[in-house]
Amino acid sequence: MNKRVTIRDVAESAGVSISTVHQALNGKSGVSEATRAQIRKIADEMGYQPNAMASGLKRRTQHVAMLLPGSGGINRYYYPPLWSGIRDYLSGAADLHVDCIELPYGGSLDASLEAKADELRALLEIGRVDGLLTVGHMDAFSDREWETISKAGIPVVQIGYDSPRSHSLCCIQPDYQVIGRTMAELILGHIPAYGSIMMCAGNPEWKQHSLIVRGFEEYMAENGAQNRLYKNHAWNMGQDYQREITYLLSQPDVAACCSVLSQSSVMLSQALLDTGKAGRVFAVGSDLFDENIVSLQNGILMNIIQKNPYAQGYLGIKTLVENLTQGKAPQQHTIYVGSEVVFRSNVIMYDRGSFRSLLL
Repeated sequence: MNKRVTIRDVAESAGVSISTVHQALNGKSGVSEATRAQIRKIADEMGYQPNAMASGLKRRTQHVAMLLPGSGGINRYYYPPLWSGIRDYLSGAADLHVDCIELPYGGSLDASLEAKADELRALLEIGRVDGLLTVGHMDAFSDREWETISKAGIPVVQIGYDSPRSHSLCCIQPDYQVIGRTMAELILGHIPAYGSIMMCAGNPEWKQHSLIVRGFEEYMAENGAQNRLYKNHAWNMGQDYQREITYLLSQPDVAACCSVLSQSSVMLSQALLDTGKAGRVFAVGSDLFDENIVSLQNGILMNIIQKNPYAQGYLGIKTLVENLTQGKAPQQHTIYVGSEVVFRSNVIMYDRGSFRSLLL
């Protein structure tokens, strides 16, 4: 007996997602006419016939809560592209019957986090959450609450880093150790063997930061680098942190500097200007935002490591929605997005918010 051809079979043969096949075969927007014609041709050749019973499954509106840092205040240095990625995916998935509830908060120590977490608790209590998109370092929930979410069968997709407490479906993140190794290679290739390095190393308790530092130090050790490494562990912005960064950078032996996070990149650029070392020491910042782009264009920073938050947001919501609406499971638990080195010569590729190209 011949096996019945499914929409998944058509998608695999065409090299596209199931949602793209659905859009193409049902006259929905979001695919080009050329793609639509190709998918219909493949479906006809394979003898695909829609399953009327299956087409009625998962048609109930799926409620997705998104408990994520907002795009204002200190979050504006990193999170706007992430939200853009989420909203760009959702704009093309309007027919999937997904209701997304945005719960943006200020920061990990901000009172708004607890307030938004309480909103989520209320939604969970009345059964209005079918899936949750959040960040790995979000610690507003207790272990018992995460266990309750898991036992209720609510899939959780994390962005940035995976916390085992959440029992997540998967995590979308860059490879932080590779980022650290890349930073080290950039710097060691531009300074003498006796030159010291000043690093804005972030919060040592956050894996996003500590793994970059680990990758940096591993690369130094593997290549026999004996350069002294000064570390500053500021992970927020403030005058005291600014003074400490400026003090470390002013040491006469410092030949290079770098930052593993966006906020410290801003303070590092200011310290380079204040110490008169802008353009005189090799400097690498993290993440793309207006201030960093200006620093790169003005020769204050020589490179920026772009962690691709747009792709993290896009793939995070896509993975969760496809799991809820199609029962599609991710192929692996950790899904890595590519990070890139940005130079003054190619920053125009990323300027004006054109982050969608990073997903291609």
